[in-house]
Amino acid sequence: MRSTSSAQSDALDRGELPQLDRVRDDVWALAQPMPGGHLAYSFTYLLTAGDGGIHVVDPGWDSDGNWERLLAALAVVAPGSTGAGAVSGITGTHLHPDHVGMAARLRRASGAPLGMHADERAALEQHSTRLLDLDAALGRLGGWGVPEERRTELAQYVDRSPEGLVLAVDHELHGGDRLPVAGFGLVVMPTPGHTAGHVCLRDDARRLVFTGDHVLPTVFPGLGLGGPTATNPLADYVESVGALAPWSDYEALPGHGFRFTGLGERAAACAGHQLARARQVAAILGEEGPEPTVWELASRLAWTAGWDGLHGFQLLSALNQTEMHRGFVRGGGLIGT
Repeated sequence: MRSTSSAQSDALDRGELPQLDRVRDDVWALAQPMPGGHLAYSFTYLLTAGDGGIHVVDPGWDSDGNWERLLAALAVVAPGSTGAGAVSGITGTHLHPDHVGMAARLRRASGAPLGMHADERAALEQHSTRLLDLDAALGRLGGWGVPEERRTELAQYVDRSPEGLVLAVDHELHGGDRLPVAGFGLVVMPTPGHTAGHVCLRDDARRLVFTGDHVLPTVFPGLGLGGPTATNPLADYVESVGALAPWSDYEALPGHGFRFTGLGERAAACAGHQLARARQVAAILGEEGPEPTVWELASRLAWTAGWDGLHGFQLLSALNQTEMHRGFVRGGGLIGT
């Protein structure tokens, strides 16, 4: 993998947010800060369409500071425009608030429609009506073998709806759709795994792929972070990463980090990371003796923060990931890999 904007990444990591990064004559990247966590910012992409409108991909985290930053960026990208009125369309790669939290505000101010994958729209509608069933949450944790003294800590996060979700999706995206952005040939590529309806956007003329959180340059994306699904998110992810192979030499414009070339190499590394953990799970499940619970299994895996360093939502995420990997192994997912 080769970085094409590592200086920008270094400046961002130092807290020195630079001016807009001009990716192409008509494609701009804006770093939008986000609270907490190990990722300090997400990227909003501004596309100057041939008809004069601005198409926004992933408006970013909703905050007054980010709103002012977006308006300032629009003044640079579309000089003489009327602020948010210059925006003619909005696309969200997936439902997480660090990507589409500000879409509702931008949609109201501009009148521009928001497009997301049909599965994301369905998940958003489910989130809006889902209430925490404490008994069900505690039962699920008990089934995983979570010690009783840790269950209350985790129950509040079970199937929790992310804050700031956008409900007003104007039109659904499907695989193979071309976004109505004049002068661009943006093709919708379904890439489930991180969430069920995650999409990448491909522009063949500019040899670009907007990867959202599907493939990132420095971290491995979590899987199954969009609510319950009928399929195994790990199996979905391995398949959809492989689907990027024909465009391995395109430049990647990710949701975090920095833009880079070597998309195929990095995509393979992301899949390899997940498969390596699945093999760890398979090795433990293959040992003699009683089969470990999800809790016991997770406690024997390697985690970036260390097992003892996981608490609250991060601990629940680790348990979810472990259950996913166990299901992948049991379903024969490692055969042929």
